[in-house]
Amino acid sequence: MHLKKTKRNGRIYLSIVQNYRKNGTTKTRTIETIGYADDYANDYDDPIAHFEARVAAMNEERRASRSAIEFSFPPNCTIDANHTESARWGVAIALAYLDAIEAKRGIEPIARNEQQRATSVETESEKRAKPSRNDSFTARRTFEVFAVERMLHASPKHETWERRESFPRPCDFPIDEAYRALPLIAHADKRIARSMRSTYERIRPNHAPLECAHVVLGTFAFDDTDDVDSTGNRNAEGRITVCLAMVLDEDGIPADYRLLEADPDEHAVRSLADDIKKNTGARRMVMVAGRLSRAEAIMNMLAAQGDGFIMHRPLETAVEDMRHWIVDDQGYTTSRSGNYRIKSRVRTAAVEALDVPDGKEREHIAKHVRVRDIVFWGRDYALRRQSGRTEAETATLDGYACIVTSELNLKAPEVFHLYRELWRLAEPFQVLESDFSPSPYPTPLGEHMRAHFAICYAAFFAMRLMRSDLHWRYNAAQVADSLIRMEGGYLAENWFLFGYRSPVSDAIEQAAGVDAAQRLRTRQDIRKGIAQARAHIRKNPREKGSRNGPTKQGSQTTRDL
Repeated sequence: MHLKKTKRNGRIYLSIVQNYRKNGTTKTRTIETIGYADDYANDYDDPIAHFEARVAAMNEERRASRSAIEFSFPPNCTIDANHTESARWGVAIALAYLDAIEAKRGIEPIARNEQQRATSVETESEKRAKPSRNDSFTARRTFEVFAVERMLHASPKHETWERRESFPRPCDFPIDEAYRALPLIAHADKRIARSMRSTYERIRPNHAPLECAHVVLGTFAFDDTDDVDSTGNRNAEGRITVCLAMVLDEDGIPADYRLLEADPDEHAVRSLADDIKKNTGARRMVMVAGRLSRAEAIMNMLAAQGDGFIMHRPLETAVEDMRHWIVDDQGYTTSRSGNYRIKSRVRTAAVEALDVPDGKEREHIAKHVRVRDIVFWGRDYALRRQSGRTEAETATLDGYACIVTSELNLKAPEVFHLYRELWRLAEPFQVLESDFSPSPYPTPLGEHMRAHFAICYAAFFAMRLMRSDLHWRYNAAQVADSLIRMEGGYLAENWFLFGYRSPVSDAIEQAAGVDAAQRLRTRQDIRKGIAQARAHIRKNPREKGSRNGPTKQGSQTTRDL
């Protein structure tokens, strides 16, 4: 409620009113009519100040007494087709986590000389896509909207923008301005990553030291929809592939990331290792990777320089001894359900030196290292591989997957869960072709790609921090599902009615330090909730001994971040 002052014939008319929203616009209802201010001149020294204090007291009394809120609806009332407004409480909590790690702090206006670095062959559309110095607010709000939505699920940018009215903060600009802001986000990608990590280390002083960096290589591919011929057929050369190198600390919290050319070789990986050690202070790197064409050379290089690896071992080219060991039932540990089983063995492998002095034979300076082979079998994986084959065609190795690692100090399940970080990157960093399709909002492909991964990295970081505050009890799919369901429908007079509650949502609200399972909230309540949660998250360091990252938990969904 507030005091409304209306000028009438040179006099000020006072009334106590309350604002509420209806059909997407702000409405006002009168709570009490007071009259002209000068009629009270003999009663109060300052009538306006007196009644403003009275309104403040009424608001405070209402908050303290939690008096009942009454609404009246006719029995035959219907849903207004033009008014489907909603309030997303789960999005508000996700936004509080993004605020807590100061993700958008790195987004700043591009310096003038950096804007002018474009070459003379830059197209007019690319020049129009360049953000101006005044676009930093738009870029930050765009970053928030896309990053928070990516925390919940991967959806095209245009679909995300269509839901922006339910975002807790105003986004009153069109999607073309959001696309124009992507280059500014791209130019800030390194600052965004540094800002989040430094803030995390400040608000979580008990974080794991980054002595050994786990670097997970994920590959993402999509078709360049601009690269089509006159008949609409897509050219093979239009396939774009990007390799993401995600750096994780021992708690499973992101420390940094890099974008590489697809299918890096041993020289690219060596440069990556040197860069990561230099910029993060890590003494050692353990690389986790799937199929790479130069896998053997990469493992040799990493082992020779004292780094480690957890890598996919293709069974198609496995030697006969390896095949016999895999299909031999002896040594397997089977899950209670019988749907999974795993076993491992340690063997000696020869590793060649990185640099061979002139005149020396390479085999004379080779050394031997011990590695562990780990084989995993899954019933569902086997059924997928066997689908469409006849019984005679069924391969004996269907359902098996093999990895090789240098980390002998880790047990086989721990190594396998580290390897599963590859799957946990799949959805949060998924590249959607519809985001890059031809549109009236031209954005240079390289900058759009950098902006995409910067947004996804922020979402990934915030979700990991939230799950860490939940002590890793729930996987990312469970957390995201609860955040999505924590949505309220418009009731009346700016009030929204919420109807979802679960053990996961209770745990999320407790971790965020906000009131749990409130049925009624206003937009003002939600904005205050964001500020309250942000302050609580920043002042809620984990206790020592509570580290138990996602690699120790493991779930059966690819949405487990």
